[in-house]
Amino acid sequence: MPSLSQWWTNSERTFRRMGRRMRRLLAILANRDESRGALGRHSVMLGSLVVLLGALPLGQAAIGETIRFSLLLTLVMISAVVVNSLQRWIFVVSILIGVASATGLGYAEYFDSRLARIIGEFLALALLGFTALVMFNSLIRAERVAQDTIVGGICVFLLIGLCFTITFILMTDVNPGAFLEGTRSIVRLNSDSSAHATTLLYFSFVTLTTLGYGDVFPVSDMARMFTVAEALTGQLYLVIFMARLVALYVIGVRQNSR
Repeated sequence: MPSLSQWWTNSERTFRRMGRRMRRLLAILANRDESRGALGRHSVMLGSLVVLLGALPLGQAAIGETIRFSLLLTLVMISAVVVNSLQRWIFVVSILIGVASATGLGYAEYFDSRLARIIGEFLALALLGFTALVMFNSLIRAERVAQDTIVGGICVFLLIGLCFTITFILMTDVNPGAFLEGTRSIVRLNSDSSAHATTLLYFSFVTLTTLGYGDVFPVSDMARMFTVAEALTGQLYLVIFMARLVALYVIGVRQNSR
């Protein structure tokens, strides 16, 4: 039977090998993205995110009812599949998750199934979170500053806000009293099934940018924890991304001056 020190040594070697393999995989993905022009597809993602952010409040103002959040979320998921289309295994995984999520969301809309809605939203969160990580890896490993790099950075920031929005929506599905707007609990309404999504989308981006107006606030411990996590994530991302852009710019200037 191996001793504790031998077990620790073997475990440390295993984790080091896993770490090296993961770094090689991330480098391969980033190199393929840059060589095949994957960053140029970020404009598709940016367009779908802008449509989602604008259509929800505009629908309420124009027709007195919010445009279905699930429909707009499906549009963003289609964009995520397009962004991931240059990596074969990522593309296949994205399609499978996206189709399953859209099916669950559609079933929930027509048959008012709470379980199908939760599954669909969870799968959408998985797809968009996965896409944000893939895009972030490509941006961090980019070798020069270009327009696509800036657009991709904006997309990742907006995806972070959207992912936390979906997380908050899931919380209200499981625990309707997790968030309050004034003294009213934020819940899904039968008369306007996407009104609560609009409110939580607003709350998410107010938190991400650390504005903190206080008109919507978390009540449950889990909601408070994720709210703090979003605020920290937003600030850390901006610091890391801006530092990377500055570093790439300085490198580019030095190379051109030689």
